[in-house]
Amino acid sequence: MGYGKTTFRVTIPGRPVPKGRPRLGKNGNVYTPARTKQYEQLVGWKVKEVVRKPFTGDVAMDIKVYIKCQCGDLDNLEKALLDGMNGIAYIDDKQVAALAIQRFKDKNERVEIELWEMSEDA
Repeated sequence: MGYGKTTFRVTIPGRPVPKGRPRLGKNGNVYTPARTKQYEQLVGWKVKEVVRKPFTGDVAMDIKVYIKCQCGDLDNLEKALLDGMNGIAYIDDKQVAALAIQRFKDKNERVEIELWEMSEDA
């Protein structure tokens, strides 16, 4: 996979929060659980500290999840991270063309993301 010209590195501190299942409200409206929404906002703020303008082409990323236990679904965590970066690192998460995600045991819980726009010759 070819790296683009600009590579960003972002660290999201604290315990990673997987994407919660949508909930059904009293009036039949569907909403995202508050804990998920707060984590996605944290992801967005941390990405904004580094990325000044969203990528417009295909994006690749390498995600490393550091967590105390090997619990939780990695795919749900991935979804929360990608949704949190929507409109900030890229216009829409459908631009993510290459993705690697790994989970490691570590007492210092965090997520480290490396992302770049894929070059045309990738």
